Parts: sequence; C-alpha cells; structure tokens
Amino acid sequence: MSLKLDHIGYNRGSFSLRDISISVPEGSILGIGGQNGSGKSTLLKLMYGFYRPDSGRIFLEKKALSEISTREISRNIAVVNQEISEPFNFTALEVVKLSGYSRNDETISPLEAMEKCGISHLSNRTFSELSGGEKRLVIIAAAVYQDAKIILMDEPTAFLDVDKEERVKAIIRNLNEDGRTLILVLHDINLLNSICSHVVLLKEGRIIAEGKKETVLTLENLENAYSTRFRILEDAGPYKFAPADYKLM
Repeated sequence: MSLKLDHIGYNRGSFSLRDISISVPEGSILGIGGQNGSGKSTLLKLMYGFYRPDSGRIFLEKKALSEISTREISRNIAVVNQEISEPFNFTALEVVKLSGYSRNDETISPLEAMEKCGISHLSNRTFSELSGGEKRLVIIAAAVYQDAKIILMDEPTAFLDVDKEERVKAIIRNLNEDGRTLILVLHDINLLNSICSHVVLLKEGRIIAEGKKETVLTLENLENAYSTRFRILEDAGPYKFAPADYKLM
C-alpha cells in the first residue's frame, strides 16, 4: 500500500507547510522529526485526510485521497493520535472493537489485538480509569484491530514510563515485521535513529532533508533542523546523538 504526497501546501494563519513531496516506501518505518511548531503533526493529519491541502495532492495507492471515502481511508490507514478522547463508560475491549467498523472481515479478534499489545488483562477495565500509558496501548491495540496496511502515530512514546515505552517500540517493530508501513511523529532524535528506516526532517513548514536515516541523520542536518549543535556519542548504547555541550555523567 503506497502513500505519496505531491507538492503539498497548507496554510493556516501565520503557519504554512510548503512544497511537501514525500513518497513513503512501502513496508518502511518513516519518522518525521523537527522542532515544536515545525509542522510534524499537521503533516500527519494531512496524510489521513483530517486536513485537506490548499495545493498539491495526496495519493493512496495511486488514487487521490480527496476522492476516497472516509470508510475506505480507514480501511487502509489507522491513526494513533497523541491526544486521547475518553468515550463515556466504555471498557478497553469496547474501545478496541469500535475501530473495526471499516473492516470487511475479521482476521484478528479485538481480544487478540490486545494480546499482541500485551494488555489483554485490561479488557474489562473502564477506559477512563486507565493510566495514560495504558490508554495509549489500548489505542494502539485498536489500530492493530483495524488491520490497516498503514499506521500513523503521533508521538507514540511521549510521556510513557520506560516499561511502556519499550513495549510500544516492540509493537512498532512487530507491526513492521508483519508487513505494515508505519509513519511516526517523534521528537526524540535517538528514537528516530534507533527505530526508523527512513526520516523526514522539517523546519518551519519545509522539508530540509528526507530519505534513508543514514543519509538524513547527519550532524549538519540535525543542526539545521533543531538550531542546535550536536555531537555523536561513542559507545553510549542506544544514544547516538546529543547536544554538543552535553556531558555523560
């Protein structure tokens, strides 16, 4: 399932995305990085039709997104937003079930989707009573149950405890191994490096670098994107990049 953005422009007040062209490699994990306010979440919302571009076109499997029904989009694209609404008095299992409205068949049950995310024990808990990390995992399980080929996630590890962050990272890798394409908005540069195969860096609504992570995550590109000098950490485990004046304790 391919997703392509062709010279997208989007203007709202003083902010604009300008001339955004991306071909998301099928089966990749594409990370979108950049400073706060660079347009990362706005770009993600354009990718699934929540916002409509003012110029340019977005194509899902060579068909313009603007010509595809909401049901068909949801059959092919699942979304995990950073902001989580709380459905009144629903259990976690019922929240997962809601995401299956666009499915034609059931290759996986809602409970199996929760099991894939390690949270089947939460199935009968009231969603509003769960912790923030547990709610995030329930919404990811809902995306798994939706069974879309493309999954978009906005800051999926933000504000999570270490154990739940590691679980989310494992889920992302497993989904990718199962053939899903994932597009992630991430503020953590080292997470962009450790989990993504491809990266787009934004600055003030423009792409300043995009492609395979090895060619994008350079000191020059990071300094340009984040207006901060970086250095490469040697033998620091999963941490490769740090601000130039950062000192390991």
